Parts: sequence; C-alpha cells; structure tokens
Amino acid sequence: MKKTLSRKITLAMVALAVGGILLTALLTNLALDWNFQRYLRSVQEEQNRLIVGTLSELYGEAASWSAVRHSTLHMGSTTGTQIRVYDNDGRLIADSLPGMMQGMQGRRWQEAQDQRGQTYEYPLLVQGQQIGFVEITHLGQEGLWTGEAMVFRRTVQQSALLTGLAAILAAIIVGMLLSRRLTARFAHLSTAAEKWGQGRFDVRTEPEGDDEVARLAETMNRMASRLEDQSNLRKKLTGDISHELRTPLTTIQSYLEAFLDGVMKPDKQNISAVLDESHRLSSLVNDLQELSNAEYRGKNVNLTEMDLNSFVAREAERVRPAMRQKDIRLSVTPHEKEAAVLADETLLGRVLGNILINAQKYTQQGGQVTVTVFDAGRRAGVAVTDTGEGISKEHLPHIFERFYRADASRTRSTGGSGIGLAIVRELLELMDGEVDVESQPGKGSTFRIFLQKPS
Repeated sequence: MKKTLSRKITLAMVALAVGGILLTALLTNLALDWNFQRYLRSVQEEQNRLIVGTLSELYGEAASWSAVRHSTLHMGSTTGTQIRVYDNDGRLIADSLPGMMQGMQGRRWQEAQDQRGQTYEYPLLVQGQQIGFVEITHLGQEGLWTGEAMVFRRTVQQSALLTGLAAILAAIIVGMLLSRRLTARFAHLSTAAEKWGQGRFDVRTEPEGDDEVARLAETMNRMASRLEDQSNLRKKLTGDISHELRTPLTTIQSYLEAFLDGVMKPDKQNISAVLDESHRLSSLVNDLQELSNAEYRGKNVNLTEMDLNSFVAREAERVRPAMRQKDIRLSVTPHEKEAAVLADETLLGRVLGNILINAQKYTQQGGQVTVTVFDAGRRAGVAVTDTGEGISKEHLPHIFERFYRADASRTRSTGGSGIGLAIVRELLELMDGEVDVESQPGKGSTFRIFLQKPS
C-alpha cells in the first residue's frame, strides 16, 4: 500500500507539473508570437515607409526615373528587400533583385529569394500627386519572421524547454520526498492500528504538525484510549460477573452440602437463606437479560405521544413505599403546562424506575429525592435530584457503562450489579433520547433524561 500510495502521489504531482508547464509554454509561445509579430510588422512598416519616402524625394529632385533606378539597388541591398517600382501605367521602372544577385553578395540574395516574406504595396506620391507605386518584398524570412527573429524565437523555445524539463525533474524529486514523508506517517498509523487489532491498546501514535494527518493521529489516539478503557472494562466485567455468580452459588452450595452432611437442618430459616441467594442470582440474570433485550429491542419500540406530568406522578407513587422504608421524602414537581413527549411508555417506565431506585439506594436515611418535569425547547424531560453521597468527578464519564461501579468494593446488596444505568442509556437511545448527570460528592446527584417532543 505504501509504495502504491507513494507512486500515485508522485505521478499526480508530475502530471500536475507537466500539465502546468505545457499550458504555460503554450500560452507563453502564443503571446510571444503575437506580440513579436506586432513588433516585426511595425518595424517593417516603418522601414517600408522610409524606402517609399526616399524614392519620392529622389524623383521629386530629379523629375525623372533615373535617380530612382540607381538608388533602388542600393536600398534593396541595405534593407534586404526586393523593391519594384511601377509607373501609373503599370510598367516596371526598377527592380532591385537582379542587380543584388549580380553583386558581391549575389549568392546570398539568390538563396534568400527562396524565402520571401509578405509583399507590401505603396503609392509613390510627389507633391500630393501619384506618379506610380512601389512593391516591397522582404527576403530571407518566413512571413514577418526574419532570420534573426527566428533565431531569437528558437532560443526562447529551447530555454523554455530546458526550464520545463528542470521543473519536471524538480516535481519528481519533491513529489517523491513529500509522498515518502506522507506515506511514512500513514504507515506509522497503520502499524499502530494493526497493534490495536492485536489487542495492544497501550500503543499510541505520535502526531506531527497541525495538518489533517496529525488530527487523524490524535483522533486515533483518543479511539485507542477508548478501546483500552473498554478492554479494561470487559476484563473487569468478566471478573464482576464471575464474582456476582460465584457468591450466591457458593452460598447455595455450602447450605446444600451442610444439609447433606447433617451439619445444618433444612428448616424454614435455612431454606429461606438459600431462597434469598437464588433470588439474588435470578435478579442478576434478569439484569443481564434486560440489558441484552435493550440492545435488540429497536424494532419493537412503540413511540407514542404521552404527558410526562401524569406519567411521572404514577411512577413516583410506585416507588414511594420503598422511599418510606428509609424515611426519604419524595416530592414531584410537574411542569406548569402539559409536557408532551414521544416515548415508549413501558421502556420509559423502566428508565425512570431504575433512576429512582438508584436514588433510593444511595440517599441516606431521612434524605430527600425530588422529581421535576421540565421543558427544554424542542425537548422535554425529567430530572431526579437526590441528597445522597454523590459521585466523584473521575467516575462520571463511566457510570453509564456496563458493570461499572464508582466504588469497586461494593457488593450487589450495597451497590447493585452496575447494569441499571447502562440499561437506562440503552433504552433512551432506542427512543431517540439522552441522559446526563451532575453530581457533587457529599451533596447528591441530578440525573436528567431528555425526550423528543411531538412535531
């Protein structure tokens, strides 16, 4: 993968560089040709007008064609042009080329006539009257391009070609360096991910810089930390389940062995102790079954519109006897208006019941539990506030995880199985709801559940 990605990045950079260079070269060449041709045309036009002006002056001074004939050869040789002079009747008066080909540079002009530029025609005027016309053809060039101009253009094109090749080479080198550096960082991330796949969640990536790859590395590190926490939680979960199952089973086994050995009598008191342990074991199994059902109940959720005020009042009455056993004052504060939400009444009863039972467990004798219905814009919900022992800040992010206990030393009788709040979160998610908690050690906790209002 590394080589393939590196090669793709390098090829992409080279293709981009080549495309940019070719486009730049094309546009530059077109602009150069157009502007240089304008320059050459203006130069030739100026030169031609000087030739025509000189011929007009010569004819005006001599009042005959003789001076024009003598000067045509000289001007043609010095300007590299074939000059042909005609009178108004179209008769050829003078032609510079035959004389130029017979001179010392005759061979040069003989070869030059094979490359003929554009022919320009101008009227020959003397004192405002036309006495004839002049045809001027530039020799030794292609169109407007003289030999020197073509050499200049060829030099520019060669320089541009060499510069382009150098740029392509630089693009290849830079592309290879950048791609290797980038793919090396991805390879580091891939190596870390492979180790995480092997269960080594203690491995971390090392973010470099502040770009997208660095942010990806930071995200992966957070994911690894979460996976490590989940792995540790799974190990703890296995140990907790083993302990929770072992304790009642050991007790039951001890009682039964004592009955068989005759050490204890199977009287009502002893059988009640065995029955209590079996109830404890059954309660744990029911909690596990409830959590499993919460995960697979999504297709059976029946969301209906319901009023939280009346629902909370009914649920509070169900747990009021348990509150009285610890002399806990339970108060309900309904919302001043009807608080309608979309929820599954059975699931919501399980949610609120778990939270209220938790409040009863962790609130001291003579404490208080307050249930409040509130409105939160597009959502409404229920807040359960107790005056219990509270939860430490470091435990708050984990209390909705399965089998998590803020105090690991608690037994099932004092702290439950650690499943209740996990069930609360699972059931609320099925109803598109949420749960959060605020707590201060020694002062109590507030659990808030949020549900969607009918649209």
